Amino acid sequence: MPNLLLLSNKRYHTDFRKYLMRAAERADARALHIYCWEQIILARNGSENATFASGVNEHEILQLVRENLGDGRLIVLTGLGGNEVPFVSRLQRIFDNAVLVYDVYDDLQFNATGFERGIRMLQDAIWRCRCTHTILLDAALKERYPRAHHLDNASHMQPIASVEKADPRSMVYIGSIDSRVDFTWLDALASQGVTLAIYGRIHESTPHAAVELDALLKRRRNVTFHGGYDNDDLWSILGNFRVGVLPYQIDHPMTRHVNPDKLYHYLNAGLEVLAAPIPQAVRHAAHVHLIASNGPWLEALDAIATAPRRGDWSAVANSWDRRWAELVQTVAA
Repeated sequence: MPNLLLLSNKRYHTDFRKYLMRAAERADARALHIYCWEQIILARNGSENATFASGVNEHEILQLVRENLGDGRLIVLTGLGGNEVPFVSRLQRIFDNAVLVYDVYDDLQFNATGFERGIRMLQDAIWRCRCTHTILLDAALKERYPRAHHLDNASHMQPIASVEKADPRSMVYIGSIDSRVDFTWLDALASQGVTLAIYGRIHESTPHAAVELDALLKRRRNVTFHGGYDNDDLWSILGNFRVGVLPYQIDHPMTRHVNPDKLYHYLNAGLEVLAAPIPQAVRHAAHVHLIASNGPWLEALDAIATAPRRGDWSAVANSWDRRWAELVQTVAA
């Protein structure tokens, strides 16, 4: 069984790949997370345990990697962003058995234009050459990466018994509050008299989203905002609701290739899903209720109670334990 090293520009506790690490550990592999940005922070077994200045001698860090993960086979997941390049370069020299995997977990171009877009495309070309394999969170990106492997999203959640007893008009949104959120869609939903609780952090790059959220809260007293959360808290949050919503703008460049983990959290926990028809929701049309901002809302809300769609969704098949097994089979068999 190979071990796992994850190089990231996200702190361990906010990185959704921490659940892949936990799955690896459950399978008797060792896993280590390195945050590479303002600082170098090593984390394993659920907590951060070593912090260094960004200018630390890389050999010192790599020696710790070796102490934590040994000299056996190693899968290294990395991607655009952060200061991972020096680490990957040194790993190629120190670990003979390392398989470098370019982790394309979103559209690399995001909403970039001009010079920034050119830089991203150049970085992408470098990573393709440097890494042995490429994995995609969104299968549609195979048009851009034809030799890549699709490793689907997943969730650490399992069915929650209380969900089945919740009011079908009791709904929740979990996720970042940013430019992708369709507040027109949310307002149309709230106008139907449902109760909607919103959990998430307002992204610093989109102050207009905070303005729109505030306006929605003032206009609709049946909508409440609860602030940020950690994915480890989802057991206590989702158990209070019957429906999870996915209110993404369908014509936004950053929703074209998004494969949101909240979709998997909702379904794995046993919630029905009410979603705007972004491409990934359409691909899961058999398991979600699709609805545009202009409706028909009455029919969609009635179907949640009378024609549930979660049906044969399998939490086991959409678990991180399954994804770890698939990753090993794909890149290290």
